[in-house]
Amino acid sequence: MPQVVAAVVGVFNAVAGWYAGLSAAAAFAVQTVVVFGVSKIMAKRAMGGLSQAEGGGRVQLPPATNNVLPVVYGKAYISPVITDAKISIDQKFMWYVCSLSEHTDSTAGSGFTFGDIYWNGNKLNGISGASNNVTSWTNNAGQTDSKVSGYIKVYKFPNGSTSGTNTGGLTASQILSDATTGGGIQSNIRWNSSLYTSGGQSPDMTNTCFMIVRVEYNQDADTVGLGSLTVELNNSINKPGDAIKDYMLNSRYGAAIPLSRIDTQSLDDLNTYSDQLITYTPIGGGSATQARYRVNGPINVSNNCLDNLQELVDTCDSWLQYSDVEDKWKVVINKKYDEAPNAVTTADLYHVKSAYNDTDANLIGGININPIDLNATYNSLQVAYPDQSIRDQTNYEIFDFTAPGTAWYNPALLSPNEPDNKLDVDFPQVNNYIQSAY
Repeated sequence: MPQVVAAVVGVFNAVAGWYAGLSAAAAFAVQTVVVFGVSKIMAKRAMGGLSQAEGGGRVQLPPATNNVLPVVYGKAYISPVITDAKISIDQKFMWYVCSLSEHTDSTAGSGFTFGDIYWNGNKLNGISGASNNVTSWTNNAGQTDSKVSGYIKVYKFPNGSTSGTNTGGLTASQILSDATTGGGIQSNIRWNSSLYTSGGQSPDMTNTCFMIVRVEYNQDADTVGLGSLTVELNNSINKPGDAIKDYMLNSRYGAAIPLSRIDTQSLDDLNTYSDQLITYTPIGGGSATQARYRVNGPINVSNNCLDNLQELVDTCDSWLQYSDVEDKWKVVINKKYDEAPNAVTTADLYHVKSAYNDTDANLIGGININPIDLNATYNSLQVAYPDQSIRDQTNYEIFDFTAPGTAWYNPALLSPNEPDNKLDVDFPQVNNYIQSAY
């Protein structure tokens, strides 16, 4: 840590002396040039203050030692946290390390793929497949502009510095040790320098999904700094049972529960129930189907584990349960009693027996029934959720039985003089409007 701090202070003092005389090309980089050591500082993942996960992974944040990365399940639109930055010697090029998510290493075979990437709301074109060169961008009106061609490069790393998918075989360390572009990165702050490798350390970005974005300064192309990025990120783990199990098991971002303490059959049953198709009426009429439940969104790893598990079971309308008898955590699905899996009969539901003689003959005492307090009874509902059709911006569904003229108005469901009482619900890991309404 002292070495990193000394290096940052040294660069800052040097910057202060010549900032006023910078060219326009260099000025755009000054605010981030002092953060080259922040990836080592980030290793501790300190919590407190504003964090990446507090924005749900949907707010782009500058470097800070208290930022934490979320863990993303399913498909979500994520904004990065900037964990490092470099400037070329001629001050015309910047390299930004944009970290997106913890990698889900508790589930064998799971992994991330990248979808569309947006820069200030404009979709970047040309970086699919093996290409890393942005050839144009398309705005929300569908208009395409190629003025950015050649000025932005995006390198994708699903899991660590050696996992590049469109880097031409280059590792992150090699890209951030560039010795030629714009005169190269200053030698003592390259990723292959002693700043990153002393004491046996290395900038491996282990278990991290991230990107490197290289920007060439050009006023005409509007590349005068790093834009606001939104990345479509896809994790192969999207079934609720799989996501809950992965989070329960993981000792780095999850609850670190031993497998022997998890009722895995209940999670398998949840996957089976989640895979069943539900029928809905799409906009414009007709009929369509989709899987009942999926998890699509980031988990705030700075929250306590029970809160995060509660969010995950909320996505599939279930309950989290701990059995003292079995000494296991399990999930109880909220479903009709006679539905598979684990369908039962009314006899199973209502048959009460005594442990003494296997009959109900010795039950004593009465059953108390409390009247309903209408002031504490909800009769309308507002659901907030990140809508994937607008890149996970917050959208709302409202179900109001008390508002005449609405589709949901039904006086038969209301008691005389019953007041309006709305329940607000938030589903941060449900970005599908059909599932949020269901």
